[in-house]
Amino acid sequence: MIQQNGPKMILQRFYDIKPTDFFYKVYNYKDVLPQDLIHDLLEFHIVPDIKPKTNVFPSRKPNLSIKLDSTIIQSNHIPLFASWIDRKVSSHYNSKKIPYDFKLLYHSGRDGFDAESFHRNCDNKGATIFVAKIQGSTQLIGGYNPLDWNGNCSWKYTRDSFLFNFTDGENISTAKLGYVKDPRYAAYCYNSQGPQMGRFLCHGNNNWQNYDVAADYYPNIGIPNTSNTPSSFTVENYEVFQVIKK
Repeated sequence: MIQQNGPKMILQRFYDIKPTDFFYKVYNYKDVLPQDLIHDLLEFHIVPDIKPKTNVFPSRKPNLSIKLDSTIIQSNHIPLFASWIDRKVSSHYNSKKIPYDFKLLYHSGRDGFDAESFHRNCDNKGATIFVAKIQGSTQLIGGYNPLDWNGNCSWKYTRDSFLFNFTDGENISTAKLGYVKDPRYAAYCYNSQGPQMGRFLCHGNNNWQNYDVAADYYPNIGIPNTSNTPSSFTVENYEVFQVIKK
């Protein structure tokens, strides 16, 4: 954990340490460790549901408490999604206290990119969250619809939907979150297209566009929009999960 051979000191994965090990094996080095790190670690081990504030390496500990059927996201995304659903923005659920199950309904690589496949698998399922991996990058984008995808040519009203963007999907600290600004246009259902949140949508056959350049419907969180070149983009895959209250 800590090496003090000369001036170099290697700090990594302190948040994986059990509280007793932290107290007896790490806290003794408080005089040589950065004080903000010591403060953050004390807070992390004492305050319930607090999230790490210091940039750390991803955990090596397997998360056995979360079962996840996905080729796009990892188990450490789930506590974040659950927290956003419940508007726990400043402090997040830990993996043992997640109040939702996330059931895979649709995978574009398995079921097809066409709108009919999306609606066949996702209509009449209640709350869902979709995640898409942008072609040729590690960027993940998506959104949460707390209602459903039923209906044709109809807007869904809610104040609880949101969009998200991980500029690097392998690093959850790169997440950006935006709750709906105009709840009248939170989500749109149309039989001939995939999911649509505000003016961000998936046309049929993997053609994605975000027309909300002025951020009238959702905040600008870095999802590519039509002011970019090219104005549309494709994704490697996208998945839709049913959000089920435990």
